Amino acid sequence: MNTDFRKIYLLLILVFFLLPIFSFADEYTSDSFKVLDPAMTSGGSFSSSTDFQLFGAISQIAIGTSTSNSFGINTGFLYYPYASSPIITSATAGNGQVTLSWSASQGYLGWNVSGYNVGKSTVTGGPYTYSSSLGNVTESIRTGLTNGTTYYFVIRAEDYFGNSVATSTETSAAPVAPTPTVTPSGGGGGGGGGGGGMIIAPSTKVVLKGRAYPDAAITIFKDGSVVATPKANASAYFTEELSVVGGTYTFSLYAISSNNQRSLTSSFTVNVPVGLTTTISDIVIAPTISADKYEVKYGNDIKFFGYAYPASQINVIINSDEAIADKTNSDKFGYWAYDLDSGILEMGDHTTKSQTITPDNLKSPFSESLGFKVGDTDVLAGKLPSISGILKPAPLACSKKGDINNDGKINIVDFSIMLYFWNQRNPANKCADINGDGAVNLFDFSIMLYWWTG
Repeated sequence: MNTDFRKIYLLLILVFFLLPIFSFADEYTSDSFKVLDPAMTSGGSFSSSTDFQLFGAISQIAIGTSTSNSFGINTGFLYYPYASSPIITSATAGNGQVTLSWSASQGYLGWNVSGYNVGKSTVTGGPYTYSSSLGNVTESIRTGLTNGTTYYFVIRAEDYFGNSVATSTETSAAPVAPTPTVTPSGGGGGGGGGGGGMIIAPSTKVVLKGRAYPDAAITIFKDGSVVATPKANASAYFTEELSVVGGTYTFSLYAISSNNQRSLTSSFTVNVPVGLTTTISDIVIAPTISADKYEVKYGNDIKFFGYAYPASQINVIINSDEAIADKTNSDKFGYWAYDLDSGILEMGDHTTKSQTITPDNLKSPFSESLGFKVGDTDVLAGKLPSISGILKPAPLACSKKGDINNDGKINIVDFSIMLYFWNQRNPANKCADINGDGAVNLFDFSIMLYWWTG
């Protein structure tokens, strides 16, 4: 064998044995990336198409998800807690409200979802105003919304400490007013007149329900103006239905008992949705309070009395150097009385007030503060002719700063009472005449504004 042929033969042998060692692959490129040697692999099954080859990889979303009875696989990367995002399944618009429902968020690796809250915005993408935590629920009704305005919502999942762990995608809804009902009009006469229809807008009402004293006369104010004067029945219950146009109102109420004692004015503010009836129940009028003496001789008894809801507990508070708290009960007619030994008080001026707690544990506001004096002699009040043995009220301790209803605040409630007695001379409510000049006018209003607390 000549030398040249031997060289060729050896070269063929080398190619035969070495060719399987090498692997060749095309290079894949685009405008943004390049893939080199796509055929290289460390082993494992793979998926392929005409354009690429994908070699198998081992992974798992949480510890233990890639296991069997005979082996377990842990990837070489760190594990992190994970919570799936809640998914809003419905957003149902109503009158001034939207009802939201969503799927529960699932936590992994010890990250537990303990509650949700709702983010609300009038602009898509936020910023959102979030509610307080709703607890572990999957539905919420968002109220107080404006009909016709589109609101955007997201649901945020929270852990035990209130930290946000996942947020849903955004959804939107626009509250709508109820559809007016259409009542057909009457048919035409002999001329075969057409039918047609009349649109009747849904009514907006407020129903006030509460308890006062048997046969008491109730006065109800709406934003400072008298709107109704119902009467409580023999069981001391009263109810009144008012037609309004919808919006935010301040209602005030007071009662006058059968022996002409007047209660404190109780007030509250409520938002009334258009087209709905809003019922405000469990109103308990404050008890009336009077005393049998303007001044009590030190060591003698002084009697406090008044009317309240029948068969109730009456809390009595006496303000002294050290406040005294005691209790008594009203009878089946609502009358209550409490005797106090003045020997436990200091000489000088004092005040007292009372509160009703009904048999079903509803609490009234406190009554007006009643002023009295512990001194050297007894000064009795005059007798009322209608009820033997019952005496006229001792003078009320009126605030000189404009707190007409004696609730410790000077605000719109006091202003509403003042407006009712505006320009009256010697008003029935003496406390409305703040400066005591015999008339309710601008001078009293100026004093109220100076001490205004809101």
